Amino acid sequence: MSRNIRILILTFIVIGQFFSPLVGADETSVALSLKEALSSAYDHNPQMVETRKNIQAAQGDLITTRTFLNPELEAEIGGLKKNEEGKRKGHLEKISIVQPFEPLGVRALKTKIAKNEVKVGEEALKAVWSSIYSQVRSAYMKIILDKKELELAQANLATMRQLFSNVQIRFQSGQGFKNDLQRAKIEMLKAENDYLIVEKDIKIDKGRLNLLLGRRLDNPLDIKEELKVEDLKFDLKNLTDLAFQRPDLKIEKLKVDSKNKNLLKEQLNRFPSFSLGFEKTDAEYDKDYAALVSVSMPLWNLNQGEVKKAKAEKEIQEARLQTIEHEIGFDVYQAFLNAETAQKQVEYLKESVEEANELIRLADLKYREGEIDFINYRDQVKTASETKVRYYEGIFNLDQSINELERAIYSSLREEEFLK
Repeated sequence: MSRNIRILILTFIVIGQFFSPLVGADETSVALSLKEALSSAYDHNPQMVETRKNIQAAQGDLITTRTFLNPELEAEIGGLKKNEEGKRKGHLEKISIVQPFEPLGVRALKTKIAKNEVKVGEEALKAVWSSIYSQVRSAYMKIILDKKELELAQANLATMRQLFSNVQIRFQSGQGFKNDLQRAKIEMLKAENDYLIVEKDIKIDKGRLNLLLGRRLDNPLDIKEELKVEDLKFDLKNLTDLAFQRPDLKIEKLKVDSKNKNLLKEQLNRFPSFSLGFEKTDAEYDKDYAALVSVSMPLWNLNQGEVKKAKAEKEIQEARLQTIEHEIGFDVYQAFLNAETAQKQVEYLKESVEEANELIRLADLKYREGEIDFINYRDQVKTASETKVRYYEGIFNLDQSINELERAIYSSLREEEFLK
């Protein structure tokens, strides 16, 4: 081997060593705890970012509302017509500046309405976070469920492969039937298919969680936590009392307040608005100063149309507030019953899993000893596997029920306090 070739090979090795850590870093999954996932979603979720921008927009409107109306500047230039000499004077003969004012109290009411809009934006951020919080928890727990189902699918696949092997041995020894061997193969292929489906579900659910966290769809992701049974005590009255501090209810109350202020504002707009100004005249034969005062009155209808509209909007908002209050009571009641029922179901499913573990142990033993046939063995294995899946789904459903209850009351019932 020539010296140049050896140098070239060594160069490729060095370059490969340099870039391999970078490639590995790109493919490494980021393991997140639930707390880390929720914190990331609070900061980076697109809906949260959008809602924060809406608050900034409302703050901008508040600044504008607090400001007086813009003054008006008027200038009069005379002498544009050519004289006998063919020249124009183009002289500034008159200049005036006028500051308009709204009826007394109108600007203060508009400012209070704009302040309410800022508060509405802040409560809307909480309402959006309540939804995102529930979605992130749901997506995170769904990945945990997927991983459990993948474990069960792997175990079921191993069992079906063992089943196929056992049936094949019995068939080859003349103790089994060919149709049993064919059915065992079908069950094994079905288990292979089930395993592929769960693998696909994990990828989809990781992509969904990435989007909720404001990350790229295909970012590597892993999770740190496991499914656990939530053992919580619920009190319907206390939960209902908490629910009446929900952000969406506060928003509706702020809107009622704004509609009341808007009605008063339109009533004040029945009074005259006025303008104050100053004028300077510098004409050839008239040099003077003047104070300007003008008054504008809603003479023809006394602003009746706007007052009537504002009153109707106030009454509509009050009716909407009552509807929301009734709906909140029902939301809490329904979520409470769902969570209570889900807790009891998990208890029963846990007992079923214990029975299923014993069932599959005995089924395997009896089939080996020839005490049960292939169909009986297959059905018992299938029952045991489905029972375990239902148990983990029960834990997941319990977590979802508690999510909905937390969302209904906008308060955390678990250790973390993300809903405040």
